[in-house]
Amino acid sequence: MNDRLAKAFPGRVLAKHLTQRPVFHRVPRYVVEYLLAKFAPDGNANAVAKVQRLLQERYPGPEERERVKDQLLRKGRFVLIDELEVQVDLSTGRYSARIPSLGEIKAEVPFDLTERYPGVLYGLWGTIELSYDPARRQVRVADFLPFQVARIDLEEYRRAREAFTEAEWIDVLLMSLGINPRLLGTRLKLLYLARLAPLVEPGLHLMELGPRQTGKTFLLRNTSPEVFLISGGRATPATLFYHQLQRKPGLIPTYQVVIFDEVAHTRWDDPALLSTLKDFMESGRFSRGNRSFHAQASLVFLGNTDSAAVPQTKVLPDGLVGDTAFLDRLAGLLPGHEFPKLGPEWLNQDYGLVLDYLAEVLKRLRVQAFEPELTPYLPSGLTQRDVRAVFKLVAALLKLIFPGGDWPARVLGELVDLALELRERVYAELKYWNPAEFPSRQFGSRPVEGEPESLETNPNPSVRNATEPDAGTN
Repeated sequence: MNDRLAKAFPGRVLAKHLTQRPVFHRVPRYVVEYLLAKFAPDGNANAVAKVQRLLQERYPGPEERERVKDQLLRKGRFVLIDELEVQVDLSTGRYSARIPSLGEIKAEVPFDLTERYPGVLYGLWGTIELSYDPARRQVRVADFLPFQVARIDLEEYRRAREAFTEAEWIDVLLMSLGINPRLLGTRLKLLYLARLAPLVEPGLHLMELGPRQTGKTFLLRNTSPEVFLISGGRATPATLFYHQLQRKPGLIPTYQVVIFDEVAHTRWDDPALLSTLKDFMESGRFSRGNRSFHAQASLVFLGNTDSAAVPQTKVLPDGLVGDTAFLDRLAGLLPGHEFPKLGPEWLNQDYGLVLDYLAEVLKRLRVQAFEPELTPYLPSGLTQRDVRAVFKLVAALLKLIFPGGDWPARVLGELVDLALELRERVYAELKYWNPAEFPSRQFGSRPVEGEPESLETNPNPSVRNATEPDAGTN
């Protein structure tokens, strides 16, 4: 597999065990893999050590903030690796930079930087050269080189995919994410891909509630720079949608995926925010003041719970708990208790695609319209929201597994079954909170009673139990 992968994707493959050194855990994995692919593509020990030293010297932690300022004062220059976020001040007509390594210190930004690299308006990782003007006592961004893959050829990616069978390609995707597929059954492999689905399908909103240390946050956050994580705190319309005073788009119009981590600790006490959120989740549109906006972000709500019993959503905070209008807008509720707690044996020690390359591919696939004909596979009794949810989930999985659009007809029934199961989990929660509006119903021959036992049943006999290892994985 490793040799075939390297042959199919020359220059796009990396030994994933290289990323597991402790010093690399300080930065997103896609940044680490960019540096390793650039400076240590063959895994040479000296080259990997060079990348380690580079991060140690150029990515200062909060405790080294004074060292950076000292170097700027003494030498007038310092080069660091960090995330650069440019802010626009309309009152002064200037740009300023927010750099986490510098704390509250703002740096002036060249006027043309946002034209060259628009991503800096929302945060972009790269090499930042800072200069210091002692006369003006001002720090300035003298130069910036972003970490971003060169333009990719999506057709080349699709042709390379043809070198692998369906099962092999699923393993390649998981290996690229840093997961060891040898320990996973077919069902759990598909559930991992369902976690990834919001990156390739706009407006696909999911929730996962489950035990700690199963990688709920890790996978999406470390796969793509198009993901933003909100961990606890208070969500506001200005932060999420549009800041009217600063005239700045919020997180939802800016990023492809917005994750609400530790959702139980996020405050949702603003009725206007909830109304706007539900409007966006339904239509992809929202209003702020007298302006209307359109966005394609997918929202992912994550939380910890020790029980897989219905209702799981009792752990949601005030404002969301029991809100059936909000829950009904979710495409699926992932079975978080089926995912294993990640230990060393679950991490991929072999090769996989470099994440910054894969992230760019997923970004390109996101705008592709996959329109499978699912009508023959859908049971009666579905609402329009059910149909949309199933369609989005299946389309996302097809983009991941069959990016060329050449899927065999046999897989549609299997993927529809999985999508229906994830949507049925949402319906079980709806039925618990409002049984009058959401009574028991029949999906074809499959009853949805809202009982934990029915939710744990695997409706597709061709899919193995999540804990059964796939003996065919090589």
